Amino acid sequence: MDVGKKKELYSLHSLLGFLAMGKTGGNPPVSAILTNSDGEVLGKAHTQGFGGNHAERELFASLEKNNPRNQINEQVNLSKERYIGSDGSKPNTPSVFSDSILSVSLEPCTHFGKTPPCRDLVLESKPKELLIGWKDPNPLVLSGDWKSYQENGIGVRLDPVLANTSLPYLQGFIKRMKTGFPWVWIKSATSKEGNFASSLFQKERVNGEEADLFLQMLRAKFDAIAVGPNTIYTDEPSLHFRITDSMIQNAGIPIRETELVPFFDAKTNLLSAISQWAKETVSIHLLEGEKYQPYHVFVLDPNRLPSETFWQKQRDLTDTFGKKLCVFFLLVASDPNGSKGIVLPDGLKNQMETLSSYPIFPLGKEDGGFFLKTLGNLGINTLLCEAGSFFPSFLQNSLTEEDSILEIRNDKKSLPDGIPFSYIEEPILSEFRIGSNSLFIRNPKRSL
Repeated sequence: MDVGKKKELYSLHSLLGFLAMGKTGGNPPVSAILTNSDGEVLGKAHTQGFGGNHAERELFASLEKNNPRNQINEQVNLSKERYIGSDGSKPNTPSVFSDSILSVSLEPCTHFGKTPPCRDLVLESKPKELLIGWKDPNPLVLSGDWKSYQENGIGVRLDPVLANTSLPYLQGFIKRMKTGFPWVWIKSATSKEGNFASSLFQKERVNGEEADLFLQMLRAKFDAIAVGPNTIYTDEPSLHFRITDSMIQNAGIPIRETELVPFFDAKTNLLSAISQWAKETVSIHLLEGEKYQPYHVFVLDPNRLPSETFWQKQRDLTDTFGKKLCVFFLLVASDPNGSKGIVLPDGLKNQMETLSSYPIFPLGKEDGGFFLKTLGNLGINTLLCEAGSFFPSFLQNSLTEEDSILEIRNDKKSLPDGIPFSYIEEPILSEFRIGSNSLFIRNPKRSL
């Protein structure tokens, strides 16, 4: 496979991973591509919605549906006659894919879940070679047990470039499998002074509209969006993914200002992918908007609850998408024995239960780890915290360097006497520019 074909292969993996991310539930957003020896694409697919086909099974199913076997034979340059013995027998008849290369961003699964093991499907199809981006950290998978492939004449190797290409899409799943916590991003829009709100916490737009499309696409890539008590009370947010005509018309041109970043930097590479694919995939995301809807995670203060407007928004969204997307946490005080109780106004608890498939989780002010672990247990791989002052403090002891701080600073917005974002003094890892907005990626700071 020449250099040009390899570049096309990795670019296609990036696009497939991007399309999968945000709609696979607790499953990893895997990409799979089958090519012939010359690099011509025979089939491509990505993981479907939770409970649906994994990438490999979707790929071979689409090949069966769209390509009669004789056409596949022609594509991979096989001739059945050349395998017929002089006595007419066919003792060594290969698979029709035996001159092909299968590349997958994550090692094929080996266990029965909602679908059979993808390893068995690969063994049945018998490609010449299997290229893998990442080993599967899922403890249910027999990771690295590739003897069965080799015994069937399938070469197996890890591909570091494929690993780099697919990491931004798989980082959440990898982290959750290893730690039980989702991959966390804390995001805040700030003024040119680095302030996220006025001193009175008034509701007002901060980021420039040129970035709206890309920030909505970022929202679509996450399994859950979380907000804290002050944001809930002040903004009464909906948190759903949406794209409007004005977002498309006003979208700026993203420019990456930082040239050198670490090779395996998932956070910068995710923003790069959004910069590359957001406009190109708008129609797909609009068509499948329901599949890209994140969970709405609300951390509520029982002493400062939002108005009826907030609850009506969530009821309307539940009706629109036909599923309960809310997850509620309630800040409570611990009693001397360490137990926590939930106290809510009459009727409110019932209303919350109609909007969520989960119980209301009590949360102490030091329970950042419990908060993340709970979401991880719900199968949430990626979490975007739309921050003011709550999450930087609440999660500071629970974040790792894998997690990300995203500041969207609008050079045309001034809040001279406002409240500074907690991370504005942290070193900038990478920077993007969209119109009047500078997007800064930083590592989380850790308390000492």
